[in-house]
Amino acid sequence: MIKIFCKIDDIDIPIVSTGTSPFIGAGQFGTNAYKWRKMFLNNPDAIIEILESSYEKGSRGIEVIPSGRILDAAVFMSEKYDDYVITGSTYPGKDPRIDILNEIGAKLIFVHGMISDDRGQNLISLLDEISGYGIIPGIATHDPLQTISFCLENSLNVRAFLIPFNATGFLMGNQKKLEELVDNTKNVYFIGMKTLAAGKIKPDYAFQYISNHNICAVTIGMVSQEQAVESTKIALKSYERK
Repeated sequence: MIKIFCKIDDIDIPIVSTGTSPFIGAGQFGTNAYKWRKMFLNNPDAIIEILESSYEKGSRGIEVIPSGRILDAAVFMSEKYDDYVITGSTYPGKDPRIDILNEIGAKLIFVHGMISDDRGQNLISLLDEISGYGIIPGIATHDPLQTISFCLENSLNVRAFLIPFNATGFLMGNQKKLEELVDNTKNVYFIGMKTLAAGKIKPDYAFQYISNHNICAVTIGMVSQEQAVESTKIALKSYERK
């Protein structure tokens, strides 16, 4: 039987979660960003189609940003399936919307990279607020080497890092140094994002690479049912080798 969960602090976290960067039209998607934002952000039915297809192949979660109607789709799935897990990132505005993520049952919340990569007091405060709800505190980062090192050196209240991790080094900074840091750090958990490098890497190659490193789970941005089926199936199969 294919393994579909890992454990973080005794909580089941999906090995494969659907990432929501395409749904918000994140900049790394270039000319497709606006098209996908218009297609998905305020259209929960379109998101649910992706989530259902991924679920059928073993994905058991979504990593949400509390924006648009993404949460409606996430709540639909969690109410339909008892084993569906919501994780999320704080909103990068004045209101981080942690209370909303708590209300929909998020098991793990990452401080958004726009806050975490400043490595200031706001990061520490948000981590404490997350853990105050009894939720696993995490950090998303777009500057992984510096931010991970800062957190470890200062013993911050963080259990998991959501980091760019892919075979081409896209948005990883110094790829070799990040690989070494991840593989040699055992007291926290690492979840890979940008795993397909904004669609530039084929899933077979992408997840073969990830399976060789200390990455306990991945988020995958997908914009079609075909992509959801293919990427979820290949990613989970790669974890059989870990």
